[in-house]
Amino acid sequence: MAEQLGRYRLEEVIGVGSFATVHRAIDEQLHDVVVVKVLAENHSLNPEIRERFITEGRGLRRVVSPHVVAIHDIGESERQQPYLVLEHADRGTLADRITTLRAQGWVPSAADVLTTARSLAAAVEAVHQANLVHRDLSPGNVLLSSLPHRRGSSPDQDGQIDGDSWVIAADERLMVADLGMSKDLAVNSGLTVAGGTTGFRPPEQDGPGVIDTRADLWAMSRLLLWLCEGTGHALPESLFIALRRSTAVDPAHRHQDVDAWLGEIETALRPPAPVPVSPARAPEGDGSPRVAAAPGRDASRSTGPPTSTEAATAPGTGHAHGASTTRPRRRKMAVLTGLIVLLLVGSSAYLGGLYHGSSTPSQSAGASIAIEGPDQVTVGQEATFTAVTQDVEHWVWKLPTGEYLVDEPTVSITARSAGPGQLLLRARAPDGTELEIVHDVVVTE
Repeated sequence: MAEQLGRYRLEEVIGVGSFATVHRAIDEQLHDVVVVKVLAENHSLNPEIRERFITEGRGLRRVVSPHVVAIHDIGESERQQPYLVLEHADRGTLADRITTLRAQGWVPSAADVLTTARSLAAAVEAVHQANLVHRDLSPGNVLLSSLPHRRGSSPDQDGQIDGDSWVIAADERLMVADLGMSKDLAVNSGLTVAGGTTGFRPPEQDGPGVIDTRADLWAMSRLLLWLCEGTGHALPESLFIALRRSTAVDPAHRHQDVDAWLGEIETALRPPAPVPVSPARAPEGDGSPRVAAAPGRDASRSTGPPTSTEAATAPGTGHAHGASTTRPRRRKMAVLTGLIVLLLVGSSAYLGGLYHGSSTPSQSAGASIAIEGPDQVTVGQEATFTAVTQDVEHWVWKLPTGEYLVDEPTVSITARSAGPGQLLLRARAPDGTELEIVHDVVVTE
């Protein structure tokens, strides 16, 4: 028989911690799914732990943000166990999501990192505006939830980037939970006891010390570094420089607030602005022709999962919710990543042979690649180039803009200034031989 706490019918246990048990529950008056977090009976008699538990509820009440779990009610059982009634996050923890994605061959993209950083920043900024320090930011305390479609308007979408993120889907939002370790900066000097999750706990929380909001910046940076594991050289070094800045031992050497932290991350991950197709003043540069690409797929997304995806959700367990499972098309993703890596690994050979002839063949073992298109165009003229391939399954373009495109049969470019330029096409033959062809284009006035 299900246990009853007031108007809340407790269902399955979805989380167990050192101090509390978390249940999925039904609010029988509002007919809604909620989460009930009950302090363990043995700890309910400890005044310090009891007060800390109740303080978590009060802290959540002070924070107003769609990216922080909302508290609906607080009560006490017949056994004097205090409990909190919280918003239900139905898509699992960030820890669960990343574990599932990694098992399917996923590698984080810039969109994944930036989406997570923006939502995380929105959550932590709201905590800080309430004059609190979270002190326990970790993948298990970051939740994912369906967007509240019933309301007249959705929560802010600052965490979304054109639906490209595999970490936070277009119909989801990230939420921070568990303020049980939070510190009220308005109380005394800020001196606090040790606490936090191993691996995401800043040095100043290893023992008694003075804590301020920069402790959360350390944890946020560690969380993103954890998210970025396995990316190799797919993400810019400037991102890791930004994250290392806020993992400095001395808080004075970190970013001083959330805005500064997010600003440097956005600068590191912001994709280059697309070159307009419509006539415009040619930008200043090194004399090489400026072109506008008009492919069928955005080049900035070529290292991540395909933009047309299929997502499946399945019930699961986690911290105060079920889990969402997203299914990347692993083979396609691996091919795209592998081809881009092929380009990067071969970049030195390409650059060395750019104007002196490449030593990489364009055909091998019956496989071949070629580029069909004009050798000369005029400024403002749109030119189309075709990949002529035989016995190769995938290929990668490198445009004069520096953009990479994967598996596009044709690309169209519009030159904006006169000068020489080149298109590069690379592929891999069935026997593993790398193939490359360079097509020279002269742009005249």
